[in-house]
Amino acid sequence: MFDAHHVRFFEGAPQRDDLKPGELGVNIDLFRQVKDHYKKSRENLPCRVLADICMDIQDDGYIGRQDDSAERIGTHWTTVQRWRSRFAAAGFLHRHNLNGRFSVDTNVAMRLDSDGKVIKPTGSKPHKFKF
Repeated sequence: MFDAHHVRFFEGAPQRDDLKPGELGVNIDLFRQVKDHYKKSRENLPCRVLADICMDIQDDGYIGRQDDSAERIGTHWTTVQRWRSRFAAAGFLHRHNLNGRFSVDTNVAMRLDSDGKVIKPTGSKPHKFKF
């Protein structure tokens, strides 16, 4: 599920001091809880979606597109959308707009850039488009 060479698992919220630059810290305890809570889910899809979300933290702090995630997981994009909404309601993700822009809560996963700084969503102002 994970490309584990740059992932460090924690028994709680990831600790910034224990991560090296370029590493991803993941709260493995949340995965166990999700697996137990949704044990009747087909092919353990919630854990696969959550793992893909954690691995897909972009350089701007947001997670990638849902259709790309669906292709990696091997499901339909509406399934990914449904799980992202459920995870946002549970507090695992932060919704930034109603167009599907999310970021991961630092209690779930934390990614450091090459300088060792925590990658957080950039820009709180909405983009203005000119035609």
